[in-house]
Amino acid sequence: MKDSYSLKTDGFSAYWFEGSKHKDKAIIWMHGSGMNEKHCLADSKYLRDAGYSVLVLGFYFWKGMSKKMRAIPVEYVERAVTELKNNGYEKIGIHGISSGAAYALLCASLIPDISLVLSICPFDYVVEEPKIIGKPTGRSWFSWRGKDYPCALFTGQREKGFFGSLREYKKQDTEHQGEFLRSLYEHATLTEESRIKVEKMKADVLLVAPERDNEWPSADAVRRMAKKLEETSYPYRVQAIVYPYASHLLGTNPPESWKGGSHEFYIANADQTAAAFRNEGKTGRKFAENV
Repeated sequence: MKDSYSLKTDGFSAYWFEGSKHKDKAIIWMHGSGMNEKHCLADSKYLRDAGYSVLVLGFYFWKGMSKKMRAIPVEYVERAVTELKNNGYEKIGIHGISSGAAYALLCASLIPDISLVLSICPFDYVVEEPKIIGKPTGRSWFSWRGKDYPCALFTGQREKGFFGSLREYKKQDTEHQGEFLRSLYEHATLTEESRIKVEKMKADVLLVAPERDNEWPSADAVRRMAKKLEETSYPYRVQAIVYPYASHLLGTNPPESWKGGSHEFYIANADQTAAAFRNEGKTGRKFAENV
């Protein structure tokens, strides 16, 4: 493995850290929207410190990559998986937070060599490119084999525009003020075509969310996915956890000034993630009851 990979020469952008334990295992680690290399390297440190081999991968926003959440290729991860396999890693996990969690789930549903998924604050549908100025484009967040993956549309925003939707939201008499972005997803047109087919994964999976995620309804997504996996007799291990008092910062290592109450949930998530990776490959199915 090389210390770093570039989109231009390797087809994906990443930094490699070889671990001191579990020589046959590696994990592809990804963050969420708007996170540069510095944030990704900082937040992936707990797995590296635990001795795991980690490939910190950028799927957008990194230097030299698009700043738009539009048609991000699943092939970035596919190429990374191939590189890991060519270097002797037989068991490959993938980790994502927020939009990276949705990307991780989609990648695992399409790439059968991924044997573990750690999905933190996920959404279970692919949605269209977010747009603040101008009309929504209808372009998908992700692409596969050169074509946009089917995506859900932000119906309310299409009718009123971003700022019109925001003005309408501010008129609401609700205890959940400050959750405008979440409301866009709650009113999106979710279709079966745009659903991430988690039942097609061939991986153990850990799904983690806060009960009231202010960015998007990740707890609802976790419950829907856990239900689908149970209904389809998914043969791999599943654990779904919803923390009652966490936030969308779950799974990150924010600056000291941010931590306060969120820090304990970061630690809890780190422990859960590391434990899931240690136990990857064990037989049997487990559906958590605290969702």
